[in-house]
Amino acid sequence: MRNMMALLYYLCALLGCDVGGTTIVNRSNDSGVDIIDSQVRISEQIAKFECRASRSGTCHYSLFRSQCANAKAKPAQAPHCTESAFERFDLAAGATREIIDIAPGFTLCVSDKNDAVGVDCKALAR
Repeated sequence: MRNMMALLYYLCALLGCDVGGTTIVNRSNDSGVDIIDSQVRISEQIAKFECRASRSGTCHYSLFRSQCANAKAKPAQAPHCTESAFERFDLAAGATREIIDIAPGFTLCVSDKNDAVGVDCKALAR
């Protein structure tokens, strides 16, 4: 089924149809030199990750999904509420990756460093 959805998505793209979605661009440079340049396009249940450039030659991605669904209903549990990476992967500069059948509502961090990060995109204490 997901292959059929991907085929339909590509067919629509070839015909010039825009199926909507969200684009997330992360770009940082220092004195004109790219530290990180990444674009993520999320539409329907397909996410396309593109590592355009990285100072290290590799973009390191961490994807997070909230584990805090009941935090608003039960504020006393909020301190125990954490967000954990459900997927981590690397892409070489110039490479792309698609994840098909991904549920919406995730957040992401991308860096030129291979450090484990938290949902705030800061390196975790070792």
